[in-house]
Amino acid sequence: MSAANRLQDEWLLSYAAGNLTHGRSLMVASHLAYHEDMKEIVSNAEAIGGVLLDSIDTAAVSDSVLDQVLGRLEVETEPLRHTVDAPSRSDVFPQPLLEFTGKDIDSLKWRFMGPGMSNARLWNGPNDERLWLLRARGGVKVPEHGHNGDEWTLILKGSYQTSAGRFGVGDIDVAGEETVHQPIIDTSEECICLVMTEGPIRLKSLMARMVQPIIGL
Repeated sequence: MSAANRLQDEWLLSYAAGNLTHGRSLMVASHLAYHEDMKEIVSNAEAIGGVLLDSIDTAAVSDSVLDQVLGRLEVETEPLRHTVDAPSRSDVFPQPLLEFTGKDIDSLKWRFMGPGMSNARLWNGPNDERLWLLRARGGVKVPEHGHNGDEWTLILKGSYQTSAGRFGVGDIDVAGEETVHQPIIDTSEECICLVMTEGPIRLKSLMARMVQPIIGL
């Protein structure tokens, strides 16, 4: 997995601090289920936070508290390890997503999204944040589109390609408002993705825009 196919450390630190929205938190937790090295980053951040809390005097805080904390971490003889065992998975869903939905993939309500494509809506939150699943047949071209905010796409099965590269199982594709792309599903098998979007996507073709109210994305 290249650096372009994983979340930046700043998102992992925000997750460890509990500062993400519900949708983003589930995306991060599901992403972590595929990558032990990233779990360690989160575990280390949680440990630093715990040491900081233990070091804080409610009456006064020393300017050297952070230096003391970092010094205590540096003298550890072994690197901090994630204390949770690698999660079990369903056939497709990582454990955090399976626990959230309470269903396997074929028990969800799938809606037609276009030729060879369907989606299952999971959650809507503040600021029109949307969490949903995309299921696309091998060889399908997802309609070209832009975004009204961030779009995070975690690959659960199969793979696709964009101008940014190829994304496979466990990879996460991060797109912003400036991104316009058209994922092309690899022909070898169907592709299933967990997607977080902010607001509706900006479809480019007239036909796609006409059916967008029905699709709801």
